[in-house]
Amino acid sequence: MKQFYLLMLFWGVLAPFSLRAQALRGQVRDAISGYPVGGATIRLSDGRSNNGPSAISDSTGAFALTSLLPGLYLCSIEAQGYETLLLPEVRLVSGRAVTLDLTLKPSARPLPDVVIRASAERQTLLPLGEIPLTREKTQRFPATFFDPARLAMAFAGVANADDQANGLVVRGNGPQNVRWRLEGVEIVNPNHLPNAGTLSDRPTTAAGGVLLFSAQLLDNSTLLTGALPPGYGDAFGGIMDMYWRKGNAQRHELTAQASLLGLDFSAEGPLDRRRGHSYLFNYRYSTVGLLGQMGISFGNEQIWFQDYSFKTAFSGKNGGEWAIFGAVGDSRNRFTPPGDSADARQFKDLFQIDFRSSTGLLGTSGNTALGARTRLFVSAVGSAQRNTRTAEARNLFSERDTSLEARAGLSLRLSHQSHSRRRWQAGLLAQYASFDTGAERRDSLLYSSNAQTLTLQPWVSFYWTAPSERTQVQVGLHNLLWHSGQHTSSRRLEPRLTVVQRLNERHQLAFFAGLNSQTHPLWFYALHPNNAAEANRLIGVSIAHALQLSARHSWTLNDWWRLRAEVFHQRQRGIPAVGPVHLSNISEQQPLGVLVAEGQAQNTGAELSAERFLSNGWFLLANTTLLQARYTGADKVQRLSRWNTGYMANFIAGKEWTLDDWPERLRTFGVNGRLVWVGGQRAAPLDTTASAAKQATVYDLANGYPIRLPDFIRLDLRIYWRRHIGQRRNSLLAFDLQNATIRNNIAYYYYDPLLRQVATKNQLGFVPNISWRLEW
Repeated sequence: MKQFYLLMLFWGVLAPFSLRAQALRGQVRDAISGYPVGGATIRLSDGRSNNGPSAISDSTGAFALTSLLPGLYLCSIEAQGYETLLLPEVRLVSGRAVTLDLTLKPSARPLPDVVIRASAERQTLLPLGEIPLTREKTQRFPATFFDPARLAMAFAGVANADDQANGLVVRGNGPQNVRWRLEGVEIVNPNHLPNAGTLSDRPTTAAGGVLLFSAQLLDNSTLLTGALPPGYGDAFGGIMDMYWRKGNAQRHELTAQASLLGLDFSAEGPLDRRRGHSYLFNYRYSTVGLLGQMGISFGNEQIWFQDYSFKTAFSGKNGGEWAIFGAVGDSRNRFTPPGDSADARQFKDLFQIDFRSSTGLLGTSGNTALGARTRLFVSAVGSAQRNTRTAEARNLFSERDTSLEARAGLSLRLSHQSHSRRRWQAGLLAQYASFDTGAERRDSLLYSSNAQTLTLQPWVSFYWTAPSERTQVQVGLHNLLWHSGQHTSSRRLEPRLTVVQRLNERHQLAFFAGLNSQTHPLWFYALHPNNAAEANRLIGVSIAHALQLSARHSWTLNDWWRLRAEVFHQRQRGIPAVGPVHLSNISEQQPLGVLVAEGQAQNTGAELSAERFLSNGWFLLANTTLLQARYTGADKVQRLSRWNTGYMANFIAGKEWTLDDWPERLRTFGVNGRLVWVGGQRAAPLDTTASAAKQATVYDLANGYPIRLPDFIRLDLRIYWRRHIGQRRNSLLAFDLQNATIRNNIAYYYYDPLLRQVATKNQLGFVPNISWRLEW
């Protein structure tokens, strides 16, 4: 009897910390009208049994699954008259509630192999040309630095331009052909340290050392890689389409993370539990100073950044909702030369260089029902980035460069379901953009210029499903209108066609054909010898255009395995060029002189990938890409592109072991790794005579990029230990090793005036990171 009382006392102490107290809550709504869907069945599976816990949504669409153990689950949602939806890798942890906002598409019969992400803005994955970037994978994959752009590099068709930054090379297109969107609106470069990894140490417009905001805020976002639906445009390479999640509307939660890269803190919770209003806030601070003290080289540079981000979400009537969000960040890197010029080992050691970047954005988004079958989505975002670079050489030389880019955009999208098998959508993207830049040397003005543009992108699409629901067709039109000064330019209407044929429940074929247009970078007009309007007159056209074709075969082996094979072809025309100089090979801001719109480019390739979602303690992702990227300059000679890597391959695998010998202290130990092998980028030879005379690197572009750099090979490893402490909190201790083999991957060759010879710049070497994360 004494033992019995002791056991009861022991259980009474531990009861508040019981692991079987995790809950999964959410709401199921109609994807078109936004109205609640009652009677939907939500079922969880852990991969070991199909008889997992389940719940049925009530008349308000709400559901709750309680008394769940922490772990990874497959979530399925079924409702009469709607497509069946699957969500893999739904992770439950102690101290962190999971809320899913699910939207179901009307259907005459269920489709059990449709996979969606829990986001009100994006109900389904596109049949081809889309890479899902989940917050869970961003935090689990090795050496991502919690950056979704670095996560995208693990997938087929995507490579890193230089691993000092997150610049994306997508299917033979350079980082300058990638656009960033937030809540459906294009924004300025949302990255700290936009000069990272560049030859000139000047900023780029689409990459940086680290993303402006923490992955804590991300909803499941995507990278579109070419088969753009009618609502997307103005991008040849790809579109980083990011959304921020809502905060927990039921209880307050905190997250703190400390690592060698810095500190990360977030808070979220309800503003009004009854109405479902919530807030989400995040702050990060980093100096990367600890890595420097450990002997990790960042080129003798001191790196520092911090940022604040927030989102407040509010629920409205008839399933409507709206939000206000914003972020502001500041970053800086300073290079300090040796105290004695006699100790200089490179030309850069003669200068003190200070680069600073400040970025801010503020926006609002919302959606509301306009009847039982119609819904309106609205987003508006304003963003700006200022970059300043100064260089001084012991009071003998000084230079200063500045740039300011600002954007204000509006997105409207109207969706109407006329029938269970027919849906119309129409929208408009409007954006005003400005760019100001200037440079001084020895107190003398080198240049000062600016450019302002207005772009409008109206579009319409029609989605049709055959009565058998094995054939789905989406057809649409997109247009891009560009205005600057007294000149307006517009390409012809751009038709887009996507056809999906389901061969059976496991096999699917998808085809895409369409036209796409892209405006030139703002800095190109601002740095033109005259101005944007004159640049457009001399170039002859302000918008380049492309034909894009792709086809994919998808094979879903089961709920956890997915195989894909895809081929793609892209032909671009109207790209500014002069002789062999071609704008598609240039990613940094620099004066180029007078160009004409006679350049062309062509990218062709094939991708093969296999993915197993995390289940039963292990996951795998393997893919390979073969491609050929060529360009034709104004001299009508076809050459290999700078971004023609030829091939790329990724292999990522991981294993988790769960220790439940003491149920009240569930522990998970995991290890994973990534091996990436990418063919070397192309490079132009150096003109050493001209470089010596100019005391700067001068490339000989007469024959394009005939030099092939060595292959890029890197092994990344991650080891982590997660502890679930009752229902109140969990912690994660992780060790990341980037470039674990300490391989010297070459970034580029340059001329060093001090050494009077060609030198080699390597990409990042061995970079370790230790992080500890606590959620409660």
